[in-house]
Amino acid sequence: MQRPLAGRNLAFATRTFLPSMDSYSQTPLGPPARAQGNLRDMFDGVSSRYDILNRLLSFGRDLFWREALARRLLAREFPGSFLDLATGSGDQLLAIRARWPHSSLTGLDFSPSMLEVARRKINKAENLADIALVLGDAYATPFPDRSFDSVSISFGLRNLEERPALYREALRLLKPGGRFLVLELFFDSRSWLAPLHRFHLERVTPWLAGRFFYAQGRAYNYLGDSILAFPSPEIIVDELEEAGFKGVERQTYTFQSAMLVWGQKPL
Repeated sequence: MQRPLAGRNLAFATRTFLPSMDSYSQTPLGPPARAQGNLRDMFDGVSSRYDILNRLLSFGRDLFWREALARRLLAREFPGSFLDLATGSGDQLLAIRARWPHSSLTGLDFSPSMLEVARRKINKAENLADIALVLGDAYATPFPDRSFDSVSISFGLRNLEERPALYREALRLLKPGGRFLVLELFFDSRSWLAPLHRFHLERVTPWLAGRFFYAQGRAYNYLGDSILAFPSPEIIVDELEEAGFKGVERQTYTFQSAMLVWGQKPL
């Protein structure tokens, strides 16, 4: 797979997303991402109200989960260099910067409209101006090998068709001993709240989506379906170990509705 800019300096490969839509750094989409063109268009369509509905659907808990990921980041060298894949509207970047105020921070996403939402958030805060936003493919990022202390992906792994390819890219990007973190929603059929959780995903989520997005309600039909189909934390742990990560651990939150899984690249 082609690695655009892979041999160049990281500072050259990324630029802060500026007010002009011509100023973001862009990379070509690889074959798996091209197959998800409809998904990208869907996220572009819901970007303006994405944060509002996420607060409602998670009862505000998504912010807590993002903070939990930020606490688990690993900096091999001060002040830390972090990459957030599928960064969306930038909430994970904000949580990381609050925890790691002096870190070097980059977010990558395949949706221009979602990155525009993130850019507006960054422009409103004085301590966020140095955050770099990149439009591109999580399977084939433009960064050199061993660029980051930690690489994260929050609520984006279930949107990727080839998880092993994403794991390989994360390993390539991490410094030896660096950490990869996955924050994701899932459905636990063994939970005593499973019937209520399923009703929430299959009935409440589409209803709220219709109220907020009208024609874009299909985006949150997809959301519920993708959560129901996503593997358990145990399977994600096995996948990371099989991919080559060491010391893989996991934590679940809020009645087994969210997982955080992390592991290290070998030294």
